[in-house]
Amino acid sequence: MSLRFKVIALIPILLILTSCQDALVGSKPNPQPVTPENVTDAEVVNETNTTTSEAVGELFIPRYGNLTLYFLNVGGDAVLAHYNEKSALVNSGYEEDSEKILKSIRNLGITKLDYIFATNTQLKNIGGMPYIILRAKPSVLVESGLPSSPIYKELFNNTTVIQNDKYFYIDDILLQVLVAYDSGQGFLEREDDNSLVVKVTYGNSNFLLMSDCGMECEEFIDVQADVIKIADNCDATSLAFLQRVNPEIAVVLTSSEDFCPNIINRFKYLNIPLYITSEKGDIFITTDGLDYDVGYKE
Repeated sequence: MSLRFKVIALIPILLILTSCQDALVGSKPNPQPVTPENVTDAEVVNETNTTTSEAVGELFIPRYGNLTLYFLNVGGDAVLAHYNEKSALVNSGYEEDSEKILKSIRNLGITKLDYIFATNTQLKNIGGMPYIILRAKPSVLVESGLPSSPIYKELFNNTTVIQNDKYFYIDDILLQVLVAYDSGQGFLEREDDNSLVVKVTYGNSNFLLMSDCGMECEEFIDVQADVIKIADNCDATSLAFLQRVNPEIAVVLTSSEDFCPNIINRFKYLNIPLYITSEKGDIFITTDGLDYDVGYKE
């Protein structure tokens, strides 16, 4: 069964404020993903189930009963996963990005994050962490086994340090954290390659968030996904890795107006649409566990 995609516009509506509940940590097995079929165009993905329009509006729309990932157009890296009244934030951007991230969180009716993930210790991923911890009060902070940055350590005492692959849960949503440094070889040479990789699963829908994982790190990541968020540099996202993951759609968070041409050409070669935040603005993808809506707001 092939997945259906729709490219949609973001139209402002009145948001319903809700509060988050406590999340769970578990060890259930990872649901088996459906192997996707490659799409051929970012505009027309399924001839009978596609709508296309210009992006408009200023607010995100909460989609209750569905999982939505918001890829925020900030200077650093920040992805917000929202499901009903619960949420997880993967990275917190630079310090100057924190206000926009917090505004996005509040506009979705989120008063308290269930999880926040710090995929590595680079400022583009954790610079906004102190402000988000203080104002969004996450229940659990997940960080890599790399030496911790003091930028937020003294503000939070409920930290889970990842030494090997681990599962977390938000109701029906599985958050699988994958690490390259649990192979028995210890930490890899480049800090980027020791980044946490987060796979988000809802039903048969799988999102793979690669953080800054480079080509050496990619050798240890052997999963398939329908949607992939790739690293924002040219030292990642090899053709062999993309063929192994076999995504239907890709997103990259970058402020560059001329993102790596070689990587763009790989996606063209594989006929996989690549959405770039520097071109589209904030990007969101919503799924009911099978089909997707893809939208953006400038």
